[in-house]
Parts: sequence; C-alpha cells; structure tokens
Amino acid sequence: MHVLYVSNTEGVHDDRWISAMRTSGCTVTPLRVDPMDSAVLRTVEHLVSDLGIDLVVAGPLTTCTGTLAGVRIPLVGLSWGFDLHQMAGDERAFASSWITQLAGLIVDSESTRAIAEELGVQSHRIELIPWGVDLEEFYPDGPQANYPALPSTARVVLSARAHEPLYRVGEIVAAFERGRDLWGDDVYLVVINDGSLTPDLRNAAGVHTLFVGRVTEEDLAAWLRRSDVYVSASETDGSSVTLLQAMACGTRVLVSDIPGNREWIRDGVNGRLFPLGDIEALQQALAEVLASTEELGDTAEALDEVRARADWSRNSSRLCSLLGRVSGLPPDE
Repeated sequence: MHVLYVSNTEGVHDDRWISAMRTSGCTVTPLRVDPMDSAVLRTVEHLVSDLGIDLVVAGPLTTCTGTLAGVRIPLVGLSWGFDLHQMAGDERAFASSWITQLAGLIVDSESTRAIAEELGVQSHRIELIPWGVDLEEFYPDGPQANYPALPSTARVVLSARAHEPLYRVGEIVAAFERGRDLWGDDVYLVVINDGSLTPDLRNAAGVHTLFVGRVTEEDLAAWLRRSDVYVSASETDGSSVTLLQAMACGTRVLVSDIPGNREWIRDGVNGRLFPLGDIEALQQALAEVLASTEELGDTAEALDEVRARADWSRNSSRLCSLLGRVSGLPPDE
C-alpha cells in the first residue's frame, strides 16, 4: 500500500505516524503543504497519478484534510484534537459538508470522537488512537536533567507546552509568581518550548523561572524525571502527549479540568485537576502538591494508566487496521 501523508506541520507527531505506517509495511510519501495554497488539491492529484498512491492520510482537519475533500482515492482524516474542539460557526458548518465523505477518521480521545459524530461521521469510520507514549524512552528510572542555572537541590515545576494562546502558559507563570511566598526559594519554574508569546512570558517571570527553549524527546524525558510536578493550563486537548509522557516518567501532574484531560486524570487519584482559567485555583493546587510529601501514591496509579492505555507501540497497530479496511489492501501491497 502506498500512502501519501499530507500535513502542514513537520514535527515529532508527524514522524511518529509516518514511522508507524512504514513499520506496518506501507510505502509512505510525506507532503508538507501550505493550506492557503489553492493548488494543494491539484498537487495531490498529480502525485496520486504519478506515484500510484492508494490512500491519502491528511491532518490537521481544519488546515489540511478539508482542502483535499474530493480527491479521487480514499481520504483518511487525522485529527489533532484542537482542530475539532475549536471548530465553531462557519468553520463547523463547512466541516460538516465534507467530513462525512472521509473514508476514515483518526481521533485521539472520546471527547474528540463525540464531536466527529455530532458532525455526522459514522461511528464505524472512526478509529480512536491515543497519541500514546514511547515507553522505551519515557520511564521513571532514567537520567535526569542537569542544567547549570538550576541548583542541584531545587524543586522543579515544569511547563512544556508551546508558547501560544491555546496553551495558556502565561497563567502558569502568573500563578507561580503569585505564590512565591508559599513555596520558598528552593522551588523553580522551568519553562520548556517557545513560541510567539515567549517575550511576554519572559517579561512576566521572576528570577526563579528558567527558560530552556525547545528540547529533544530524550531531554524532555530527563526533565520530567527531574521535576516535582508537571503543569499544563491548556484550554483544549484531546490526549495530550506531554501529559502522558509525564505520567510515564512517574512525575506528578497538575492539569486543567477539560474533557481530554479528564479521560486520563482522576482528580486526587492519579493526578490533580484545576478549573480552566482559574489562576488562583492553580496557585492553590500547586501549593498543595508542593507541600505534599507523597513520593509514589498517585504517580503509581498514573504510570499504570499509561502502560495500560497509552503504549504507542501497541496503539499504532490500530492505524494499520484502519488503513487496510478503507483501502481494501493489506499494508504490504
């Protein structure tokens, strides 16, 4: 089976999907596109003809998949979670006009599946595949990050989401700064990643906040192991990969109370939830987590949850099953 993988991104998540398809025996041709380019559909049609493409897999839905509706071979949509959760008004109406034509749709959470079904996608065409974790790279007992500006005895609060409005990293910085007197000088906020809001975040941060920038997956695992708590204030998520990676590393987690996070976190059992957008509640929850002397407790529950439901090597096999069903071809043809 020859698959054309179309996306407007080029990152670790794309690499994982491509790798999973190739491992299953598919030939995969990646194509990065500009969704604003009116010639995208013609480009894809030419590649389908010239390369003998059997199937197109495209995502995110709102920036890539919709532009390819009408392609003459089976089209599988790949939801990135935020694309369906943020749809509203005209965008939602437009999506309902083409999303039911998809040969298949891959979603990463039950909440995302529910939105797809509301838009009219038949349940048998939807495959739920949590993004999952590489458990050979993210595990509790491994190397920890060593950063020159961070004292060896420091306790660490870790933020790792992109510095964009959707992820509300500024609320984490604000809550941390407001609570400085609550947790003492040995606690540091480490901010991984970057984005359009990085300058604003730096301006709002104090001397106990360190900006590390982007890191490799290997270094992220090391940072998660070094951290006392991982925090995410995101307003929209399906299955957040970074949350699952934190759980896999045995790191305590404190995340916003949104549907995607509730599918993984049971408040007070395997992590903590706080009301979305409530900086005071985030500050209070963070103080409670940092004051706790619990070393295993909810982290053991979280680790069991990830191993049972978020093993990427096992979950990715569902992708191959879906591609075979919608194309009518086994992966190695």
